[in-house]
Amino acid sequence: MKIIEEKYNRYGEEDYDTQYISWGFDDLETQIVMAKKLQKLFPSNANTIVDIACGISRYHQVWLKSGYEVTGIDISKTFIEYSRDYYIDFEKARYLVCDFNELNFENEFDIAIWTDPVELTGISVHRIFKALKQNGVFIYEMWNDNYYKYHTDTRHNDCRTWTYKDGIYHLIRHEYNKITCASEHEEIIFDIPNDTMIHKTGLDAKNVNNHCSVQVLEAAGFKNIRFLDYDGRPFSTENQQIKQFFMIGEK
Repeated sequence: MKIIEEKYNRYGEEDYDTQYISWGFDDLETQIVMAKKLQKLFPSNANTIVDIACGISRYHQVWLKSGYEVTGIDISKTFIEYSRDYYIDFEKARYLVCDFNELNFENEFDIAIWTDPVELTGISVHRIFKALKQNGVFIYEMWNDNYYKYHTDTRHNDCRTWTYKDGIYHLIRHEYNKITCASEHEEIIFDIPNDTMIHKTGLDAKNVNNHCSVQVLEAAGFKNIRFLDYDGRPFSTENQQIKQFFMIGEK
């Protein structure tokens, strides 16, 4: 049997992104709750928001209905087209295909938001700092490393399925490894008629730990950097009971 090994490019490929919409995001109710919690962190005089790596933008209906101007950016053309269609009746919604390392705004937004982040880099943080107005805020969701050291639920099984059609067996395994804070994607395809096996693998970038993240924000010029839990209370990274929290910096 012929064996083909492939590395899988997770985002930006239309076929993958189209499938990801059906299983890769939290349910609508969960995201609505999250959007409301985030809104409580917004400065009272804020009007404009840029949502980085916005996905299919489910948070935005809460903010748009509250009167905010929302710009969503994502590297996935599929996600952006979905968002544009979904919010076509909202004049204050704008969606752009963009790599977060290539943001090209200047003094335009009161708030920058990045939830479920892939990677925080010096380039992206400087671009975000530049995009914010003076006194604008950057809200960055983070995973609590200490939580996973003391809890045994180390993996979340997002998707594991076998399918069969026309002599082709297809296994998809997508898991989130909470110990390493990385998504693992694997596909095995047995093409019986062509006597071929295709093995695709992909590993998503790990989140940068919270210690160096503070230094990256400081280097970009952010001040008054602080950690808050989802209810807006000060959060210590020694807390073992909270999985995720927000880091907030001001321009």
